[in-house]
Amino acid sequence: MKIAFHTFGCKVNLVETENLKEKANIEGFKYTDSIEESDIIVINSCAVTDTAEKKSLNYLKKLKQKFPEKKIVLTGCLAEMKKDLIKDADILVTNIDKDEIFKYIKENKHQLTPIDELDYYKESFPNAIVDKTRGFLKIQDGCDAFCSYCIIPHLRGKPRSKSEEIIIREFAQLVDKGFKEIVLVGIHIGKYGFDTKTDLKTLLKKLIQIEGNFRIRLSSLELNEIDMEMIELILNSDKICKHLHIPLQGSTNKILKLMNRHYTFEKFASTVEYLKSKNESLTIGTDIITGFPGETEEDFTQGYDNLLNLAISYMHVFPFSERKGTKASILPDKVSNKIKKKRSGMLRDLSESKRFNSAKRLFGTVQKVLTEKDNMALTDNYFEVCINEEIEANSFLNVKIIGVSMDGTLIGKSI
Repeated sequence: MKIAFHTFGCKVNLVETENLKEKANIEGFKYTDSIEESDIIVINSCAVTDTAEKKSLNYLKKLKQKFPEKKIVLTGCLAEMKKDLIKDADILVTNIDKDEIFKYIKENKHQLTPIDELDYYKESFPNAIVDKTRGFLKIQDGCDAFCSYCIIPHLRGKPRSKSEEIIIREFAQLVDKGFKEIVLVGIHIGKYGFDTKTDLKTLLKKLIQIEGNFRIRLSSLELNEIDMEMIELILNSDKICKHLHIPLQGSTNKILKLMNRHYTFEKFASTVEYLKSKNESLTIGTDIITGFPGETEEDFTQGYDNLLNLAISYMHVFPFSERKGTKASILPDKVSNKIKKKRSGMLRDLSESKRFNSAKRLFGTVQKVLTEKDNMALTDNYFEVCINEEIEANSFLNVKIIGVSMDGTLIGKSI
């Protein structure tokens, strides 16, 4: 039978879907990228925000209406959150057994075990490839930070780490296949090893010793997980990309405290300042939630000024999305959608300005880039480069930056 997949949400979901595609053929199914031609459709859903939940839910209902003859399978975080969706999905499989979804498809039955019953890293499918130049390697799942706005700990469970031995083997396999950049992903990769008596720094030290022409990119690290040893490791290794994504979320101490983020804005700013003083070309990005309950106009103005003066290169901006079951959902002084939209727009404009100004600083420099399709490339410090000549994908190339587009894309010439 032909099987198709549709994915919503994060890089982890994307990697898991790619792994399922690989496993489908092993399990006797034939993968197709055509929904119309498929007999079975698997939706790997997201529910981290209200918008993400609605997108996944609407897609499920649309498929049921358009293709009543097809078998619709729902997995992912929406399946974890709303087990009553068995009325809309032919088969519902919660996150705990996503990797064994084909078993339940063959048996034509639901699997509704909650994720909080899992206390070890469980994954039986091979690591797969997400795109042709960058390999994505999942090393970890789950989170126990319990930020007041976040539902993820309830949907993904407690932190669980893939064994170091398996990661090293899968990483080496990606290198042997010719991948020049490998991105380490997980729900909270800074928690790697907490359950297996190791840590991310130890893992990185072993990965950079693997032979081959490659670089490692970290998907995201929390501020409190970036100590001096981690900083020295990142800055001193030519195998680790000079790019850090450090979620801030709240831009004032008042909001950070309400969010249950265990640091101050001053601590965040001083860490950023220190990192930039050590390597000016290091790119630092962040996440910001605006319109959090209790965020007054004065709070937003102060937060905007804080961000304006922060030495970051970009921001991913999200309007606050209430998630039932979180502490933030019962906080008073809700911010209207109209105000959240306005504030989000202002912060996104600020992010675009920061991105452009950061890109401008690279004008006239020589950058080592990883070439991709359509004559595009990616710098070590996470800037896209358009190269004005035909180039072969998946190779490292030195380019001189001869221009900067308004969106922060660099224009380069090979040298």
